[in-house]
Amino acid sequence: MTGAWVVAGVVTAVVLLIALIPHGSGGGSPTADIGAARPEAPTGRLPEASPSPDGPSAQRDLPVRTSASPDPEAQASVPFALDAELRLGGTFVTVPGEAAAPRPGRRVAYRVEIEQGLPLDGALFADMVQRTLNDPRSWSRDGLAFARTDGAASFVVRLSSPGTLHRICSPIVGDTSRSNVSCNATGTPWVMINGSRWAQGSTAYGDDLLGYRRMLINHEVGHRMGHQHSTGCAAGGLAPVMMQQTKSRVADNGELCEANPWPYPSAGG
Repeated sequence: MTGAWVVAGVVTAVVLLIALIPHGSGGGSPTADIGAARPEAPTGRLPEASPSPDGPSAQRDLPVRTSASPDPEAQASVPFALDAELRLGGTFVTVPGEAAAPRPGRRVAYRVEIEQGLPLDGALFADMVQRTLNDPRSWSRDGLAFARTDGAASFVVRLSSPGTLHRICSPIVGDTSRSNVSCNATGTPWVMINGSRWAQGSTAYGDDLLGYRRMLINHEVGHRMGHQHSTGCAAGGLAPVMMQQTKSRVADNGELCEANPWPYPSAGG
């Protein structure tokens, strides 16, 4: 009788031991819970968490398609193909880093985000936004000093796939897919820049892609600053920056305005 109890005890112990071995582990180390932080061999670094759609988060290994030149303006002048109907998942991540306002003025803090999966250089985009807004020919002329942050901000400049942009913008400003344009999403923190337009420009504007990209930034941020559309040529026949130059540079009176990316073009660069 005592021997039977011993055998039963051994069997019970074996069954418990088998139950403790993780399925599929081959008897190795226990598998960590999904999402649990754990060191990655051999570096010991913790895995990065997936970014939330609207929260600040670093995006790494961005695809870079720029000029080989170290000059930022040369890099920002390179066109490339991006599907005008591309629609990604709508997850945006913050481009990490900060840039102080380069001159005195009323400080306006903004953040730059890029849609996850968009084949554009987010760091280059963020640098160009900062350079453009603080140019003497831009809105800094109004006594504003723009500072880029990766934290709390007055507004957020988003580089977006066209499909995601239209989903966000069209209920607010009307159907942006008709001319595949960008928008200032009133009532939200977002200034939405159309990734396809950023990549390829517009035939209505011309082949000056650097100028076009500056115009996109100044035009949409201009709306954020409270400026409305203009429909007539400015002094010297220039298109005002608040003219919808993506669509046309023809004024109400039929005059063709000259392409212009700046609110104050005569202020000097």
